[in-house]
Amino acid sequence: MEALDLRFVEVTPLTNLKRVVIGLPDVGLVGLITVNHLIRELSAEEAGYVESSTFPPVVVVHEGEPKFPMRFFHKDGVVYLTSEIPIPASSIPLLARGLVEWVKGKGSPLILSVSGVAVPNRLEIETPEVYGVASTPTARQVLVNAGVKPLEEGFMVGPHSQILMEAVHRKIDNIVLVSQSHYQYPDPGAAASAVNVLNKILGLKVDVKTLLEQAEEIRLKMREVMHRTYRQMERMQKAQEQELPPMYV
Repeated sequence: MEALDLRFVEVTPLTNLKRVVIGLPDVGLVGLITVNHLIRELSAEEAGYVESSTFPPVVVVHEGEPKFPMRFFHKDGVVYLTSEIPIPASSIPLLARGLVEWVKGKGSPLILSVSGVAVPNRLEIETPEVYGVASTPTARQVLVNAGVKPLEEGFMVGPHSQILMEAVHRKIDNIVLVSQSHYQYPDPGAAASAVNVLNKILGLKVDVKTLLEQAEEIRLKMREVMHRTYRQMERMQKAQEQELPPMYV
C-alpha cells in the first residue's frame, strides 16, 4: 500500500467485513451527511484513518483531540468511510486504487458509495428519488432486491466514478447510490432518502426524523465544507453530470 503513497491505518483491526459504505464530500454533501448520520445513530466506533502525502496538510480537532480528516468507523461488520475535507482532483485516482485494493485485501465486501445527482427542480421535489449504478451482476441484483431504480443514462464525475471504474476493472462488487439533490447546497433531505435505501440494503432501521428536523442546522454547520467542495467540483467539471452523453442527445 505504501507504494501507492496511500495508507489505510487500522487502529482497531478489522476482520470479517460484510460491507463498506463510503460518503465523501460531493454534490449536496449527500454522501457525507448520510454516512455521518449512520455513524452517529449506530454509535459506530472509530477504527482508523487514511493518510497520503497527496492530501492537503489538514488536521481537524474534535474535543481537543487532533484527527485525520479521512477516517473510518466500524459497526457489526460494516465499515463507514468519511472525509471532512473534499478530495483534491489530483488525489482521486490514487484514493480509488488504494481503496479498492484495501477492500480486496479484506475479502472483497460490497462497496456502497453514496452521492448526489443535481436536479434543477430540486425545490419542487418533496422526497428525492435514489438511483443506483452497479459494477457487477451480483451488485446489480442487490439493487433489484432493494427496489432501487437503475441510473439509465448520464455522466458520473469525481471520486465515486473513479472507485466504480476501479471496481469494474478488478471485478469487485460496487454500488453507487445517487440521490436527487441540490448541486451546491448541503441537502439533508437527499441524504434522508439515501439512508432509507441503505436501511433496506444493510438490514438497518436507522430513523431519519432527526436528520430532517435538524436540516437547517446541518446546512449551516456544513456551509464551509460545501464551499470548499464546490471549488473542487468546479475543477473536476462536475457540472457535466447534469448533461446527457452526446450520443443520446
